[in-house]
Amino acid sequence: MNFELRVRHRSSFHDWRFTTIIRQKRSMLSSLNTEKQKARLEIYNTIILAVATLCAAWCSYQDSLWDGIQTFRLADFSNYSRVSQQMLIRSDQAKTMDEAAIISFMDAVLDKDKKRVDYMLKGLRPELSKILSGWMQSNALNDSTATRNPMLTPAYLELMKTRTGEAEKMNAKASEAFDAGNKANMISDTYSFLTVMFSTVMFLTAIATKLVRPLPGYLLLVISALICVTVLLMTIFSMPIAHRG
Repeated sequence: MNFELRVRHRSSFHDWRFTTIIRQKRSMLSSLNTEKQKARLEIYNTIILAVATLCAAWCSYQDSLWDGIQTFRLADFSNYSRVSQQMLIRSDQAKTMDEAAIISFMDAVLDKDKKRVDYMLKGLRPELSKILSGWMQSNALNDSTATRNPMLTPAYLELMKTRTGEAEKMNAKASEAFDAGNKANMISDTYSFLTVMFSTVMFLTAIATKLVRPLPGYLLLVISALICVTVLLMTIFSMPIAHRG
């Protein structure tokens, strides 16, 4: 009986020892596997983090360039608008002076004061003097088909169109500059958004390396990789690039 008990005791001891060794080996293998998974996770995270960091720096750089373009385009808009307004003011002032001169000229014509008429034709600006001379040659006072008012003649209307044409050109340039500035602002805002998205990828990859269990880390890795690839493709294929100078 004692012998059988001893045999059973030794058998149980060997079974327990064998089971313990198996568990230790499994634990070591599991720990080694976990370390390998963490090592792979760190490598993948490092790659994604490097790409996201470079892309964030690039987007930030483009953001600053487009912001500068916006500033200069809006400055051009302000300058062109100011010049356009100045031209319109000068045109209105010239028209007011023409009205006063034409009224005096008409008084002289109606009074048949040839000496005064000749004096005014010589003293007025050449373009206005030419228009008034042409109006007199049309015999507007006696010909009912002629234009009664010198300011309504085709020649004077063409003169006014020439005066306002330069202002309209400047106004068109101002509109183009404003549109360009608005477009640059939208591009700059988009690059700012892309910078935030790449920063989000950097944040997720930083968290993934601090998790104890590999599975949640791989889950965050997949999410950050998808965001990074999507935003990167958007940056490459849909965003314009600004250059220095």
